[in-house]
Amino acid sequence: MNRSFIVPIHLLRCAFLLLLGLLPQLAAASGPMRIVVAMPGPDAAPYLPLQLISRINADREAGFILSTRYFGGGPLAVKDMVDQNSDFAGLGMPALAGIRLSNPNLVSIAALAQAPAYVLMARQDLKNRIRTLADLRWRSIGTHSGGKQGKSTARQIAEYLLMRNGVGINDVNFVHAGQNLADYSAALQSGQVDAIVVNEPAATLLEKHKLAWRLADLHDPAVAKKHLGGRFLYTQLATTTETLRDQPDKVRLLNTALRETLRWMATHSAREIVAYLQLSDEEEKLALEKFLAAHKGIYSPDGAFSEEAVHNSEAFFHAVSGDDPAAAQLRYADFIDSRWSGRSR
Repeated sequence: MNRSFIVPIHLLRCAFLLLLGLLPQLAAASGPMRIVVAMPGPDAAPYLPLQLISRINADREAGFILSTRYFGGGPLAVKDMVDQNSDFAGLGMPALAGIRLSNPNLVSIAALAQAPAYVLMARQDLKNRIRTLADLRWRSIGTHSGGKQGKSTARQIAEYLLMRNGVGINDVNFVHAGQNLADYSAALQSGQVDAIVVNEPAATLLEKHKLAWRLADLHDPAVAKKHLGGRFLYTQLATTTETLRDQPDKVRLLNTALRETLRWMATHSAREIVAYLQLSDEEEKLALEKFLAAHKGIYSPDGAFSEEAVHNSEAFFHAVSGDDPAAAQLRYADFIDSRWSGRSR
């Protein structure tokens, strides 16, 4: 054998083996981009547009694969994003504003819901003693988790409603009551809480099971207008300034998929939407279908930031923040990036 060919053959053999080892990585690199979103849930009504993106294949049509991570509140979802386990976080805009006071690298990039989709409910066995919001003084109120990551929007909503009815935040005991129906039911049945702030479909199911009754339902446009002035920027999609700077394609693609999902929701019935969620619990299906049939209008039609909703949400945040000078100076416009989502009146 000619020795002049020994080295080249060995090199070719090594190169071939190396290529075999790299093939999976090369295939992954050439595949669709992966985007991770953290949010409360699953199956919480204010975040359904994010959950539906992958269900209707809007992510694949836009050119990426969406993964979702669920937490017991918006502040925990933000922490997951800041810890770089996810690229984006869904949470209430007031909660994001509060967290941003200590982390100015957070940015809102799209609107999800334009109504404060909360229900403040009182325990059923206290119906004769709790008739109004003012009757919650010295009571325990369950909300979504917050803590060191910042106050959840549920907690801020509760504080605001109480404040407007003459009850100070030191006159009640706020308790973390979880993020799902099982947690809410346990907190009410055990007497751990006297009232609770929840989203749908939990409110409908707590009412059906006679565990709680509606003291203030902010899904009702008249109630929302009375307390908050009208359309209200509630849930939205947030990211970091680093993601905006280093991975703008992720922001663009996710906005594209979200816009298509919101438009899809607007043109499909409540039953069709719930069918795509593939819920295993029949009772939850019916409750969510009932809610969507009545209140599908809480969602942004296209992800754009409404001037009215932004104004009312900002005014709410300033009111509930009391005498905090940093909160008083905060302006939503300073951390809204609408390049891909747009704005509306």
